[in-house]
Amino acid sequence: MKMLNMKLPKKAEEELKIQTKPMKDEGDRWPYGLQLRFESDQVDKLPHLKKLKVGQKVNIEAIGEIIGLRMNEEKNGKEKYSVEVQLHEVGCEGKVKMAHESMGDAMERSKENHRA
Repeated sequence: MKMLNMKLPKKAEEELKIQTKPMKDEGDRWPYGLQLRFESDQVDKLPHLKKLKVGQKVNIEAIGEIIGLRMNEEKNGKEKYSVEVQLHEVGCEGKVKMAHESMGDAMERSKENHRA
């Protein structure tokens, strides 16, 4: 499977900053809609997620269903498209084998780093 970087181009980043409230600079930005958030129920189904560290890369494989297709033509004739996908099945694992750390240990380490 070919992986494509979905990072926002600089122009889109600037437009996003204008449209939304200012946020502290967090470096590279990707569109919010591309983020996945796994809550406790989902993490319980994918227990490997508890062993991952912030910043670690993961491989994600998913099966989804297209639930919406939209095309919008703007005044200048430019067409914009959107496709909504509802994920049904998800697999997620660490990209690189690392020493395992529990989520509790990671949270404690994070608190210690912020105190320093």
